[in-house]
Amino acid sequence: MGKSSKPTIGYRHFMYLYMGESIGPNDYLAGIKVGGQPVFEGERPGSGTLAINLPELFGGDKKEGGLVGTLQIRMGEQSQLPDPYLQQQVPGPWPAARGLCTTLYRGMVGAMNPYLKLWAKRWGRFVQGWSTPVWQPQLARIGRGMNAAHIHYQCLTDTVWGVGLDPALVDEDSFLRAAQRLYDEQFGLCLGWRRGDSIGSFLQQVNNHVGGLWAFDPMLGKFVYRLFRPDYDAATLPLLDETSVTALESWQTPLLDGSVNEVTVLGRDCVTNLEIAATFQNMANVQAQGRVVADRRTLPGLWNRNLCERVAARETAAASSLLQRIKLTVDRRWWGVKRGDVLALSWRRKGVQRMPVRVLEVDEGTRTDGALALVLLQDIDGMAATTYLRPVIAPWTPPDTRPLPLPAQRLIEATYRDLAGRLRPADLALVEDDAGFVVALGARPNGPAYGYTLLTRTAGGMFAEVGSGDFSATATLAGALGLTETVATLADLRDLDLVAVGSEALIDEELVRIDAVDAIAGTLTLARGCVDTVPAPHAEGTRVWFTESYVGADPTEHLAGETIEAKLLTRTQEGTLDASLAPVAQVRLDSRQARPYPPGRLRINGSAAPPTSYARLSIAWAYRDRVLQGDRLIEHEAGGIGPEPDTTTSVRVLHAVSGAVLHETAGIVGTSHSVDVLLASDATVRVEVRSQRGALASRQAHIRLIQSECGEKLANADFDVQTAWTLGAGWSIAGGGANKVAGTASDLAQPFAFVDGALYRVEVVLSQVSAGSVRIVLAGAVPMQGDVRTASGSFVEPFTANAHTALRVAADAAFAGRIERVSLRRLA
Repeated sequence: MGKSSKPTIGYRHFMYLYMGESIGPNDYLAGIKVGGQPVFEGERPGSGTLAINLPELFGGDKKEGGLVGTLQIRMGEQSQLPDPYLQQQVPGPWPAARGLCTTLYRGMVGAMNPYLKLWAKRWGRFVQGWSTPVWQPQLARIGRGMNAAHIHYQCLTDTVWGVGLDPALVDEDSFLRAAQRLYDEQFGLCLGWRRGDSIGSFLQQVNNHVGGLWAFDPMLGKFVYRLFRPDYDAATLPLLDETSVTALESWQTPLLDGSVNEVTVLGRDCVTNLEIAATFQNMANVQAQGRVVADRRTLPGLWNRNLCERVAARETAAASSLLQRIKLTVDRRWWGVKRGDVLALSWRRKGVQRMPVRVLEVDEGTRTDGALALVLLQDIDGMAATTYLRPVIAPWTPPDTRPLPLPAQRLIEATYRDLAGRLRPADLALVEDDAGFVVALGARPNGPAYGYTLLTRTAGGMFAEVGSGDFSATATLAGALGLTETVATLADLRDLDLVAVGSEALIDEELVRIDAVDAIAGTLTLARGCVDTVPAPHAEGTRVWFTESYVGADPTEHLAGETIEAKLLTRTQEGTLDASLAPVAQVRLDSRQARPYPPGRLRINGSAAPPTSYARLSIAWAYRDRVLQGDRLIEHEAGGIGPEPDTTTSVRVLHAVSGAVLHETAGIVGTSHSVDVLLASDATVRVEVRSQRGALASRQAHIRLIQSECGEKLANADFDVQTAWTLGAGWSIAGGGANKVAGTASDLAQPFAFVDGALYRVEVVLSQVSAGSVRIVLAGAVPMQGDVRTASGSFVEPFTANAHTALRVAADAAFAGRIERVSLRRLA
């Protein structure tokens, strides 16, 4: 037998990898990891070749091989030429890739494994790649980070990817002061810009890190940059007081209750790419409230723990110091003030003397306005390097892990959308109209709680465990939310990081869709009046529940009319809250899932919420269909859907003070209805619009309060007295009517200042007509005549006024009869 050959047990893999890195050139290559394993660490400047000889990196030939080859670094200098090797492999012209940082690896990439390991590289860039001369290069680099003033300067002046401003438009003095201050503070940022982000939003992110603000100075005609630092003498600040303030629009002093007193700042280690967290508390605020109100700030440009701790202290000071916010209007003497300026504010009625305030917003209006609008914030006088608050050093005590009652909870009846999102269509079709299900909402208590046990009962029965739930994200409204407003500002945030765009939220009884979340500003952009609810105004302090996913549900099918009670028992590592300590929430079921949705896109006289109207109310709406909408969140302002079969609309108009029903129409098929409200005098009316399907009405109705000019326009319309009317020949007023005898053609007239283009309704009531005829006439340069009336009865005619000055009842010579009433109302 011949010699046996060695078997092939695997292969080494060799590849050529051409990798795009960033806009170039960079200052240096700082590190390489392949498959999570370190390959290079250091500062390799400029273009060139880096040899890699790590054959055992992934376990050698017995496992997944290693890396053996060369990495060609191409920084993208203006003199860079196309790579010869790439030209050799793919014939034809190759770009030189100038202005781009690229790398080319040639060699072994592994063994025994057909999958390529992921490459990750870190780069340092401070003075390379500027399209303008490098500004103050000695201050650009701060540790591993870049000076925020240099980031601003380059973003504003770079002609390739930046704004491209002339450097002469940048105020070098203010930028240099900020750059030197940041250099002295050792406050550099490791923060990348991507083309998908606007320069403006990127610079705002930079300012959120370092506490700064840039603005255009109209006095200098340049852009200035200022840090929020105690770099001023309060005694010498320009004084703003009653002598130059023309209007004080608002003075907001935050309440202690609910104010944030603990802030966690999340940075990112630029070497390990791991998250860094630093938490800071205002202990005085915590003790005053008797609880911790926490918030989180994600600032990925903070690349070491020291920076995270300093910024956490700064943010805690800003959030917990109950800073006063003022909005006022000043005269033109303050023209030239800009964002970031610090002023001294004195206001005698508030007992304030030379309080330092920072200018946040400036609205210069037009030069003819003669005034500027300023938004001011009481200055916290410093940042974390010189913070007011210091960590309290004390012996460590273990956290309280006992289960505590939930700080807020609510029980609601499930909507049709809830069921459509959780049940199969076949199961949903079997749910009867009188069935109801309950959903629990609970806010996370302070401490290490991870959920709750849900107990329910029919009122008067025994509580039984029916399931478990996750804590819902929640907040409160920091200001009132109007009927048509779509941006809400939040306070007392809990678990806002769980909220996703497109999800559902509940405010009072209104369901809304979240269209945008700004966690830093604490704002939500909303689509109003979703599912079976309508838009409604909400007061400041109203709780907002985010109801999409983190809830507790009772799978028990209950009946309409039952009142269901629930207890939410917090769970922690120490166990479950004693049921006797949990408050009781309750809800009365009302066939919510079976009720038709209210109409959408309500308009009254063309407006969503008109404050005033005339006698005619032209009401329009769009169809809604709970079955077709299914689990979608359709806002009130969307176009028509449906309608659901057998669904009609009802319109009711009531006197807002007395409650008297002025008009009611049910069973409307269509999307519009017109009502003429005719009262003795003008009044506030209440308009209600809802849907009806069989015996079930929509759970909510649109309600609008409108000041209606619906009263009688004529004086003595019923001829009760001998006044207001001019009587022609043969006319007399007696017995509550105007009487005429035959013999002479004459008029019954009353002057009235008609509004040009307005639509009026004229009603005349005739009786005892034995001969002749009358007609209504609007007197003026061009009279407008109504129809001829020859018999007794009540007659109504519309007129559109045009330079008319009086209303006349014109009778011919043969007319003999009586007028019981003449009425004039403005319809539109």
